[in-house]
Amino acid sequence: MMSTSAQGSLRVLHSFGSHRGARSSAPRCTRPSKLKGCRVRCRGEEEKLSDVQSAWLDVSLLPFLATLPAVSAFAANAMDAADSLSATTTYVPSAMDAGDGWAQFVVLMVTALCGLVGMKVSFDGEQTASQDAISERVAKQVTAMETAEMIPVIGVPLGDLKDRLALSGAASSLDTDGLLRIDGVLSPDTAKALLAEVNATLERELARAGQGSLPSDSFGNVYCKGNRYDLKLPLRGVAEAALREAVLNMGPVLEKVAGGNAAKLCEFAALVSDPGSTRQPVHPDTNYRRDRCVVTTFVALQDVESDMGPTVFIPGSHTARAHLAFKEANEVGGPALAAPNCVATLRTGDVSMFDSRLLHCGGGNSSNKRRVLFYFSFEVSGKENPNSGFSSIRDELRGTLTLRDLRNQPIVETVS
Repeated sequence: MMSTSAQGSLRVLHSFGSHRGARSSAPRCTRPSKLKGCRVRCRGEEEKLSDVQSAWLDVSLLPFLATLPAVSAFAANAMDAADSLSATTTYVPSAMDAGDGWAQFVVLMVTALCGLVGMKVSFDGEQTASQDAISERVAKQVTAMETAEMIPVIGVPLGDLKDRLALSGAASSLDTDGLLRIDGVLSPDTAKALLAEVNATLERELARAGQGSLPSDSFGNVYCKGNRYDLKLPLRGVAEAALREAVLNMGPVLEKVAGGNAAKLCEFAALVSDPGSTRQPVHPDTNYRRDRCVVTTFVALQDVESDMGPTVFIPGSHTARAHLAFKEANEVGGPALAAPNCVATLRTGDVSMFDSRLLHCGGGNSSNKRRVLFYFSFEVSGKENPNSGFSSIRDELRGTLTLRDLRNQPIVETVS
């Protein structure tokens, strides 16, 4: 007995076949004629053919159509089974007062603790791998620089910069070498007072950080952070007085090399290198660009001796040729590192001024004394500083002060 659904399907297919199948399979007329009766005779033969095809459909499709309900039911059951397999069961923990409530709580806490420990181990492993990679790079750089000539940097006494020719020569040195030394920029009293202020501020900020990471509002990013800190300074008290004193004394040369008095202060901080700090990899503060964009000034707050990790500079390495050679040698060899270099040993109050594109690095401090460099940077007027958004300056000072402001406004607090 054929089911109702099968009979309905048969009717649909029968109707479909009588229109599409018969038309496509009907034979051509074998007796073409122009007489009017020919069309009538052919129509009669077509009706007979249609009856034969209908009978064929009824016989040949009947077994297939009879199985359609069973096939449909099987497909529906298969889909239901697939849905039940793919459905996820939401875990609902038992109440705490249930028989296994506390047991499930303990399991959850242990799982969370294991996850945190795993994250900490993974993070520590990544840090160790990163430090190992840096140490390996530094070792290769040191080997590449062993045969390079070490040259002294002759300092220009601050008083000489009052002479126009000496001032022009100093600015030309920065253009040619990317480096300029000026002696006696900061008075011994100011340097001593600021050194004490930096030490006190550093201890206070480290206590505030505790065992956690250093807060970014007070610390900048620096290579080889172990025993080395980049401390952002507030613009008040001794720090402000020291900045204004240095800028006032260096005003004419800063104006020349930073594109005028509209140059903006973009860094104001202190680099602290404690005993045991390791040598940094040679690097530029700004990747090469055609024009100088930042000028940085390091001021020694105490005598910087050779075993305290003085800054190593490679004069003339602020050029496109030097940067290309540095990159082509994967930053571990080549002519850039084989070029003559200098070690910036300084006396209290002396200055190393350099183009931020210049290749340099902090040395390792193998002494038993802390080395502190007070530093500030100016963006060259009219030039883009790619690091302006994350340079070492407190957020409230970023982009707010120009060289003109610092030269013209009176010093709020003097150091006696």
